[in-house]
Formats: sequence, structure tokens, C-alpha cells
Amino acid sequence: MTVMEAFNALGLALLVYRLWPRTVQKQNAPIAWPGVSIIVPARNEEKTLPALLSSLTSLDYPNFEIIVLNDQSTDKTEQISSHFPVKIINGTPKPFDWFGKPWACHQASLASTKDYLLFTDADTVHETQSLKQAMAHLLASNAQGMSAPPFHLNPSFWEKLLGPFLCFLLALTDPYGRPRSKRLFAIGQYLLFERSFYTRIGGHMAIREEAIDDISLAELTLAHGGKWTVFNADSIYGVRMYESLKDFIAGWRRNFRGGLKLSSKFSAPEAALYFAALTAVREPSWITLTTTLLSLIFLAWIQRRYGRFSVWGIFLFPLSLILFTAVTALALFDRVLQKPLVWKNRSYPSGQVPNFPA
Repeated sequence: MTVMEAFNALGLALLVYRLWPRTVQKQNAPIAWPGVSIIVPARNEEKTLPALLSSLTSLDYPNFEIIVLNDQSTDKTEQISSHFPVKIINGTPKPFDWFGKPWACHQASLASTKDYLLFTDADTVHETQSLKQAMAHLLASNAQGMSAPPFHLNPSFWEKLLGPFLCFLLALTDPYGRPRSKRLFAIGQYLLFERSFYTRIGGHMAIREEAIDDISLAELTLAHGGKWTVFNADSIYGVRMYESLKDFIAGWRRNFRGGLKLSSKFSAPEAALYFAALTAVREPSWITLTTTLLSLIFLAWIQRRYGRFSVWGIFLFPLSLILFTAVTALALFDRVLQKPLVWKNRSYPSGQVPNFPA
């Protein structure tokens, strides 16, 4: 067996190990469901709020409140929110030393009244039983914080082609593994916390200068002796993160830029192994060709767990490889040159972003 053949086989084995679904035991309902404050930071979200708030107000859960933090919106965010039974808070201007989303979440958390906090994004849609499933998992795990992978709705054709891209990202975070520093899965679209613990560790105030708030909060949880868990059963909410390829690249460019600081030293070699599992062209043999074929078959199957992805994305998998490489290069370029970060029409000078050192 040549070195390339060994890399191919190891890449496939690692990919399957990282993404193969684990059996999750169904959790029993607690004697009494604790109260949950659902917090939605919203900045110019008039397009997505109706679907989100309709799903949240339809949750089958006995004790929850919904707080919409209108973060200096210039569209109809406040007007649309007022049509639903939610608490609306008009956010104050962002202090210089805060990123926008942590500031919005912090303000909303101060107005919350329940024992648990669920932070979710305006581009999500929640299943009716989702909050019961999430709370049952959190309580049974004796954890203080939790996240959950979304189901990608992908209404447009180009989105359906990017299943391999998403699978690479998930594999690098090891969503089914034991949460540990530098190897954590957390996504800001679904972050559930025990309120008392969230307050004790400083909440969003403690990570106010972090662009990647989700991973930062998860690492903060572990650093303070808390337990972090990931809900790995069926998807409990759907999302459409970006409406255009341009927005997709800009969004992941931002996420990758912050992730470069938070990633494990093994992330780059691991990504290289995944690429090796899918590239038998340079040194074709029956081993590399078989490994590549098995990798593509596995991706075609597993991507359906995470979204409405098309099998055409598997046939066109080089597009995902190219896109992954390009976004990583752009993020590295931004980080090295200390480019200002622009998000939600806000610009953050590089000197304000201590988690992006050159």
C-alpha cells in the first residue's frame, strides 16, 4: 500500500467515524418542565421573522416566553414582531468594545425571567416538539449548555449542491465526540443554557469581543467546569442561512476567520485526510478508486440527515472542495492582513478584534 492509498483509506475511516450517527436513547420527560426564555436577536430580519415566530409560538411546551431584541433595525422587524405574543425590546446602540450579536443577546438576557435561556437566530424554524426534546436531553445529560445541528432547508438549487461542504465542516467539529477545548460543536442558531450557570460565567459579556460567539460560549462553559452537550437525534429545527452564494461566501468567510483561532492543531491535517479520501486522480489504483467511491456513497447517504441536499452535489463534489479551500484562504488572508470585519452593516476595526491576531 502506497502513502497515498493509506491517506485515502484513513480519510474515509475518519470521515465515517466523525459523522456516523450514534444511537440516542429517548429521554423521559421531567416531572415538571422548567421555564425557558427564548431569545431572538434581530437586526433587519423582516423576511424571516414571520416563519420563525409562527414556529416558536406553536411550540408544545408549557412554560416559555419569547423575547425579540430589535437590534437597531431599519426595516419592519419591530412591526412584524408586534403581531405575535412576544416581548419586544428595542436595543440600545452597541458599545465600541462589543460585537453586535453578543450585545443584543446580553440585553435580552437581562430582560428574561425563566430558569433556562435558549438563544436562536431569526433564520430558523422550529419543530413543535423541539423544545421538549432539547430540554429533556439537557436535563438527562446533567449539562449546563447545549447546541444542536440544524436541518438545512436549501430551497434553491445551488444550496442543494453543497452537502459535501457542510459534511466537511461537521466532521472537523466532531459533533458526536466528547466535547473538549479546541474540538467543540456549537452553533449560534441553537444555544440552550442553564440560566444560573450562564450568569455565573459572565454570559455574553464575557465574550463581548468575540466574533464567533457560539464556540466561545461553549469553550467558556468547559473552562468554568460546566458540561457541554450536543443534541444528536433527529433535527429539531430548520434553517436557511444564506439566500445567495455571495452571502454564503461572506458568512462562512467570517466564521472561518474566527474559527482559525479556535480550531484544533489537528484540524488542518484532518481536513487534508478528508480531501485525500475524495481525490484518487493523482495516483489512481483500485484502492484509491474504491476509497473515493465509498466516500462519495457515504456522503450521499449522510448528507440527507443534515438537509435537503441533492445527489448532484456528490457528482459535483469538486465544487465543495474548491469552495472550502477558497473560503479558508480568504479567511486566512483577512486574518493575516488584519482586515476589518464587516457584518450586518457594521464594521469592526481589526484593532477591536483581539481574537484575530496576525
